Amino acid sequence: MFTVIAAILLTMSISTSAFAHSHLEGSNPAGGDIVTEPLNEIALEFDGQIEQGSFIDVQTTKGQAIELQEIIIGEGTLTGTVAEPLPNDEYQVNWSIISADGHPLEGEFSFTVNASVPESVEEGTEEPSETTESAEQSTENQENVAPAGEVEKESSSMTVILIILLIAIVAGGFFLLTKRKK
Repeated sequence: MFTVIAAILLTMSISTSAFAHSHLEGSNPAGGDIVTEPLNEIALEFDGQIEQGSFIDVQTTKGQAIELQEIIIGEGTLTGTVAEPLPNDEYQVNWSIISADGHPLEGEFSFTVNASVPESVEEGTEEPSETTESAEQSTENQENVAPAGEVEKESSSMTVILIILLIAIVAGGFFLLTKRKK
């Protein structure tokens, strides 16, 4: 009898913790977006609480790191801010969070900044085709970028498989234990 109660409690505790993971609900900008306004912050929204130690990393697709002035961890948000608006370019965002249950999750997405440049700055640059090329490359490169949350989905699938396997093992052990007692 004790084994049955222990197995049920173990199964329930594992299954509830598996569903307590925080998943990415959305971001601003979203993956694949072309931002046409000055951008000073990247915000990610999760469906659950996230813990300290979560972070966001931003870089150009050429690998140049973007220094974040501040990373703010809210109840279900992770926000990175920059001192100056991001220049026109394509950006890769890598994020890693710790769910309220302690489970780490990570993912990535990309977006493009193609904001209008003030006339005073525009006069100093004579390469207007560079912005058009960046937007075209962004469209081409988006085909090679994994969708946001793909790593997260693999992790969730693996958790479900492990839970099912654990239930099968516990049930098999219980069955063998009851067979021996008879």
